[in-house]
Amino acid sequence: MEKVVYILGAGFSAPLGIPVMSNFIMKAKDIYFKNPSKYSHFQEIFDLLNKMSILKNYFKTDLYNIEEILSVLEMNDYLIGENNSGKFVAFLKDVIEEYTPIPTEENNLPGNWIDFIFGRGSTYCYGNFVAELFNLSIQRNTNDNSFSFKPIEKPATQYSVVSLNYDLVLENALNHLNENYDNLNDIRFNKNLKDIPNSIRLSKLHGCIELGNIVPPTWNKNASNQLITTWQAAQTQLKEANHIRILGYSLPLSDSYMKYMFKSSLLESPHLKSIDVITLDPTGEVKKRYDDFIDFNYYNFKDGDIRQYLDNLKLDRNTMNDFYKIDRLEQVHFNFMKY
Repeated sequence: MEKVVYILGAGFSAPLGIPVMSNFIMKAKDIYFKNPSKYSHFQEIFDLLNKMSILKNYFKTDLYNIEEILSVLEMNDYLIGENNSGKFVAFLKDVIEEYTPIPTEENNLPGNWIDFIFGRGSTYCYGNFVAELFNLSIQRNTNDNSFSFKPIEKPATQYSVVSLNYDLVLENALNHLNENYDNLNDIRFNKNLKDIPNSIRLSKLHGCIELGNIVPPTWNKNASNQLITTWQAAQTQLKEANHIRILGYSLPLSDSYMKYMFKSSLLESPHLKSIDVITLDPTGEVKKRYDDFIDFNYYNFKDGDIRQYLDNLKLDRNTMNDFYKIDRLEQVHFNFMKY
């Protein structure tokens, strides 16, 4: 069985409108001004940003980039013992939750059910992606037009995920399936080191808003020990991988820790066959960073739209019947990288 590890960066969730580091403050201000009473605690953050504007008298400082802001604050906290960065953790959680869409429930699927089995709207293709990760099949009961999902027996590929995102996009898509359809036996993402039946591993290196273990995106990202088991799980995933696929991650210069994570993991990875990178790269700078970093004959870079990648996974109407195997991910990925 081939083992495929997906590494997800901010560009994976960005098509849903979830903010990335460069537009985080602007998006936070948008929801604050729409509902200032609900988000009144944001004012303290904005006041702190105004205080930090003095830095612009001396340095080139981007006070709209959440990573730069938090890095300055964390250094200051580290040296003088304050805890301003702690306020930003709650701020991060609130903004991400506000912008993360929830799949809509489908009580009565129409005749063209194949278009709505994962809900409607922007989250649909993410539900399709999750179903592919779990190697699921769909069974339709024609007597009452009900649907059930179950894992495919003896799948050819085993998937797992390493995420650099805090959001619950994948978890919400899976919850939608568990809550609306039968026979799933509560399949789940495994965020622990130990194996769990009916699960695939999801290692969230920066923490998760659901668990409240967020590590802010700063110069000190890897200083916290609270996520050590998560990093250990991710290292194991990468060591065992036959194929590594990186979606929506630009390998920024500030993320040197990820380069060391890759290198330490691949010290003992005799079975690695490919490294594929898919991310938007209008200037060519991202490809250059990856080209300078990766020296592997089977490395491929694609300047591609993650939304298009996911949309290509939509179930095929031409093969619609009462039983449907969701097993197109390998072919879709191959075609996307080739064309």
